[in-house]
Amino acid sequence: MIQYKFFAPHPLLASFVQSIFLVDHVLDPNEGAISGQYPPTPQHCIFLYIKEKFKAKKVYESEFRVRSKAVVVGPQLTRMELTVSHDYSVAVIGFRPGGLFRLLGIPMVEIFDDGFDGLELLGNDINDLVERCSQVESLETAHQFIEDYLLGKLSRVKELLPIDNALNEMIYYQGLMPISQVADNACLSLRQFERKCKERVGFSPKVYARLIRFSNAYRLFEKSEIPNWSEIAYLSGYYDQMHFIKDFKEFAGITPSMMEEELKRKPLRFQAAIRF
Repeated sequence: MIQYKFFAPHPLLASFVQSIFLVDHVLDPNEGAISGQYPPTPQHCIFLYIKEKFKAKKVYESEFRVRSKAVVVGPQLTRMELTVSHDYSVAVIGFRPGGLFRLLGIPMVEIFDDGFDGLELLGNDINDLVERCSQVESLETAHQFIEDYLLGKLSRVKELLPIDNALNEMIYYQGLMPISQVADNACLSLRQFERKCKERVGFSPKVYARLIRFSNAYRLFEKSEIPNWSEIAYLSGYYDQMHFIKDFKEFAGITPSMMEEELKRKPLRFQAAIRF
């Protein structure tokens, strides 16, 4: 049995938090460990592992490592594999573009391409939050604890700037808006925008736009029982297969058809329900 709950952010959080997403999954007692793929997405997140810690590894690593109770994930380029062996509950705080930067106050290039211990970046109270969430059965109550925690951090959140709205527009237009137009909307020169984009999301604008398109395609794939790759590419803003396959190989590390086979072998679908 699996429960999903999506919560829109409190109005005071909405400028930097996209959503709070909770999953509670009770595995069949006869099931062994189950794995799934987690390719890069443009969304930065804080993962709270409420019932048990996840094991994770980069695709080129040989051994899984147990992750901490709270994991901060900023800009990613490498596909991860996650595995669980018991019942699990996880809460995902998904941030708007630049939102995690505004909360932490550090350039995203400093937390590049890995999961970082929330205790080190956010302090003891993040582990206290996970502990409180683990003591309640209701996903709604856990959500309220998480929302209260974030509201308590408002005084440290950096102000909203035009660049933050411009980065949100990149998401809204699926990475297809011309970069020069995004820079204009950010009230910055192209060079200034490139520098600020790396600071806030960890990538150059062009790479970030490509990651947005790839992530849209991958999530459509996870939602499909029998994927039609040509249709997925078109719906994600790709107008030729060559660029689609190139981005898929860069961000997933394998071709679309190979990923289809991976999903058959490792069936957990972690990204089908993501919204941003």
